[in-house]
Amino acid sequence: MPEFLVGELVRQRMGALSASERRLAQVLLAFYPVAGLESLTRFAERAGVSPATVTRFITKLGLRGYPEFQDSLRQELQERLSSPLARYELARPGDSSVSMLHDAFATYEHSLRASVDMVSEHDFDAVVDLLADSRRRVLSLGGRVSTFLARYLASQLHLIRPGVELIDPERSNPADHLVDLGRRDILVVFDYRRYQSDTINSAKVAAGRGSTVVLVTDPWLSPAAASARFVLVTGVQTTVTPFDTLVSAVALTETLIAGVLARLGETAHARMRRMDELRGGVVYGDGP
Repeated sequence: MPEFLVGELVRQRMGALSASERRLAQVLLAFYPVAGLESLTRFAERAGVSPATVTRFITKLGLRGYPEFQDSLRQELQERLSSPLARYELARPGDSSVSMLHDAFATYEHSLRASVDMVSEHDFDAVVDLLADSRRRVLSLGGRVSTFLARYLASQLHLIRPGVELIDPERSNPADHLVDLGRRDILVVFDYRRYQSDTINSAKVAAGRGSTVVLVTDPWLSPAAASARFVLVTGVQTTVTPFDTLVSAVALTETLIAGVLARLGETAHARMRRMDELRGGVVYGDGP
């Protein structure tokens, strides 16, 4: 099995692919991982290329052939759909004699290091440039588990630039926010396994209206990737609990905010100063 998941291998090696191989890559990522689980002939037909092109494509990914390619995808699909309960029953975490604190932080460190390799620096810089463009409206959306990431991104960006909005599915219908989306808008979507249909659909709607969709997801890739212009991947696996860790996702979110702050410079500083003055001038409570 490859060190990285197949989807991530494809993204990393996109620049080394020929035009026909890139068509294969685009088909695979748009219908991930289902397209790669079809027969070799059907996969080639989807992209309009020859079976020989599929073989060359798989070789460039570092795989030994179509059977290994499909075995990797099947394993990914099983892990993508696994629940915390299933992972708990399989691993029975918490039985180690080593310090829980030590184990947890070692796992988080591993996740952070893995995430550095997963995130394309080119895509990261491009996303920072987009988020720093105050002419563009930014909407942030998360799922049941990842909503706190969307809220954190929106609240921090609001401090340093205008036109930032949180889509909170628990308080309003996402459609109320998507109806006015246009080509200059950016939808940042956080979606981690097990993925949410309303989040995936929101990304599809936004892309259909010409908006730029940025997806932050796990290595198994949310189906929202098919609608995203940029996909930023973070590691989530941990041996400490059956629940995926979002430590790396928080780190990536904070780094995006830091990048935007650095791009905006004095403009952000001036806005923060005005915000601080306004907040400091508000009298709370009933006292004098």
